[in-house]
Amino acid sequence: MITTINLLIFGVGLFSYFAFTSPEPCPRKYRVTQDGGGVLAKPSDIHRYCKLDYGGRFVLKEVDK
Repeated sequence: MITTINLLIFGVGLFSYFAFTSPEPCPRKYRVTQDGGGVLAKPSDIHRYCKLDYGGRFVLKEVDK
C-alpha cells in the first residue's frame, strides 16, 4: 500500500528533476551586458540572440544552417 508521504516524496522528486534539469529558454549570457559577463553591448541587443514568445519569456532564436 502506498502511503501519502511516499506519494508526496515521489511527486517532489519528479518535479525537482524536471525543474532543475531543463535547459534555460534563453541562457544568461545572452541576457546580460558585457559588464556582467554576458555578450550584450547594451541591454536592447537581446533581440539579436533571443525572441519574445507568447508567454512573455525570451527564447533562444533558431540558428539557420
